[in-house]
Amino acid sequence: MSFLGALLVVVAPVMGWSQEKPADLVVTPEEKAMYLQANPTVVSVASKCIDDTYKTHIAFYKKYGISKYYGDRNPALNTRAKRLAVIKERGAPESIVDQLEAISCIGLTRKCLKEGFDAAQNPALSNLWARIDKNLIANGTDGLVLTQHLQKLGWKVLYWNPRPDLNAEWDAEDPMIMSGKPVNWESGIRNSQGQSIYHPAWGMHGMRYNQVMKKDVYYNVKIDDKSTLVGFDLDVPQSFIDSAFFVGVAHAGYHVFPGRFGEVIEAHSMRRLDGIDNLEKGPFNPLAVGGAPMWTKIEKYRSGIVAVPPK
Repeated sequence: MSFLGALLVVVAPVMGWSQEKPADLVVTPEEKAMYLQANPTVVSVASKCIDDTYKTHIAFYKKYGISKYYGDRNPALNTRAKRLAVIKERGAPESIVDQLEAISCIGLTRKCLKEGFDAAQNPALSNLWARIDKNLIANGTDGLVLTQHLQKLGWKVLYWNPRPDLNAEWDAEDPMIMSGKPVNWESGIRNSQGQSIYHPAWGMHGMRYNQVMKKDVYYNVKIDDKSTLVGFDLDVPQSFIDSAFFVGVAHAGYHVFPGRFGEVIEAHSMRRLDGIDNLEKGPFNPLAVGGAPMWTKIEKYRSGIVAVPPK
């Protein structure tokens, strides 16, 4: 996939019209009870995992000038030979090439949730995660699908939007970020299959907000709480900061960001191998300078949902 191809998606999945979010994975009451018993272990280990992964990334980069984690969607890094070429160019030891690991925003989340489930040392619980992950992969490793499955285990899904009064302003600005001119479904831009394309990080804050407020649904995801993380501006509620782990989603599953105790640790699938920003850390505070999920030149994450585990 080209860089442009990676940035653009077909309209229908973004809007959630033709992509039915799976309710087909059934979690039985017995499985939910089993999970709830292990929840403290899952949460504690997953939380430590994302923190340790970030520390490993920083230490590795400081030593070699190369990220241990490379983007799994970056076509410039999709073979060992390509990764080795970057390592040679940077003058780093060639032997580190086989220490590198593929990563993405949802990949980091899946990695650490798996560690949490496995830490309970219960084969049935590990099998449950394997089923969830298999279904997630079968449905495009969509962040919304992951939140649905976590919700079946007793997690709560919160809608987040720090300034809903700015929805219209954001919706007007977002389509201008990449091209300098509005891009929409009627723009005539199409992919190689002739389908209209649209960047999922552009616009629709107002539409999403209205859907949540009127129907308690963010596309196909049921919203359990539409007040705690709405309208907080730069003052994130302490009740959210106290959560030992969370899985956030921005812009209808386009970006997934795990975190712990109010701090986001996010990975990226298209960054340079010699970039320290393959993984980033910052306080969950989308509109604050230095806040996260972190913005890029073409992506401003300003609304979405977040799943928090039971306490």
